Amino acid sequence: MINRFFTLMLFVTASVLTGCSNDDDTITITTPPSSGGIIDLEVGGFNQANRVYVDLSTGNQTPVRRDSWEIAVYNGSENRVYLNSALLVSAAELVGINDITTVTESSALSAPLTLNALDQTFTPTTVTVNTVAELIEGLPVGYYQYGDLDAGISFTDNKEGGLSGTAFGDISTTDTDNNVFIVNLGNDIPTANNGTINTTGDSRGFMKVRVLTNGNSYTIQYAELNNTVDYSEITVTKDNSYNLTTVSLTDEQVVSAEPESSEWDIDFGGVFSFYGLQGTLAAGLTYSDYTLHNTLGGVGLYQITVEGDTTPIYSDFSLADINENNLIYNDRAVVGSGWRSVDFMTGETSVKENTYYVVKDSDNNYYKLRFTAVESETGERGYPQFQYELLESDN
Repeated sequence: MINRFFTLMLFVTASVLTGCSNDDDTITITTPPSSGGIIDLEVGGFNQANRVYVDLSTGNQTPVRRDSWEIAVYNGSENRVYLNSALLVSAAELVGINDITTVTESSALSAPLTLNALDQTFTPTTVTVNTVAELIEGLPVGYYQYGDLDAGISFTDNKEGGLSGTAFGDISTTDTDNNVFIVNLGNDIPTANNGTINTTGDSRGFMKVRVLTNGNSYTIQYAELNNTVDYSEITVTKDNSYNLTTVSLTDEQVVSAEPESSEWDIDFGGVFSFYGLQGTLAAGLTYSDYTLHNTLGGVGLYQITVEGDTTPIYSDFSLADINENNLIYNDRAVVGSGWRSVDFMTGETSVKENTYYVVKDSDNNYYKLRFTAVESETGERGYPQFQYELLESDN
């Protein structure tokens, strides 16, 4: 068992003078990246209330309440909307309906929709929904969530996080092509500590949302589900310093969540949700202790599993051992929850000591990283810790 480290240790080399011209007074100072250290992630304990964004090159972590936003708009060349998977947000398109004021809970769908589901015995079945009210019964993330993976119907973003895997799909610059969505606002963060992990509270309800774009900005229309009188709007201009701009529909404003895209590598979201397979059954799935990496920001990562004598252990792994071809840039969930094990008989959670990771950040710094704790010293979940070390830097 790896002993938990009590002190945050960041080994940062001093700033160095990289340029000084005799012709002018310009001086350029470059700060080399952190040589590594140990980070106690500020996830928040038993309810994992925070998403934590970590920049390995500085050792900085940015904790953000995971209930501070529900949707986010993409700042790149494509027009996309992301859902807050850490809050269990989901969304369903009302095909052929693009007037937000006409939609209520009793509204009929433009055509009946047949979807896969699990019954109370977890036996696969199908349901046919005809109204918004029937649709939202299977919209919340959970084992009974509706969907159809074979037909490409999912009410969550896919776990890999690619632009083509968003529930909202492509946002058209032609307004009439953009339909109304019903957005499940996820679940509250519980406040009751019952002595174990407790991350999913009461339902936060539903809203109707429609997103428009002119290519450089988004206009988000939103209203309470049964409001047929009016709706509110939020306009967001793209800012390519950030992967995403996050929006709180409940607080009706743009909020600051993710750091600039070049200033984080790891997103320890704690909680993560998506519609996918568990074994052979398709369902809405929720995980705790979940870790993503910044694929939209150009960060690559791969996992190493020590097996026998053919793979170096973490302490022996060096720059020469890196396989550039193994770095993954199109799946943010490579780490996921695979760095820890749970004994479902005892509830004890432990770190997988034979697993570690290689990370290449957007500045071409290479690191090795391993988790060193998942619980506090008293056995409470929500106190993860990792160790990392710089292998090479271009700076």
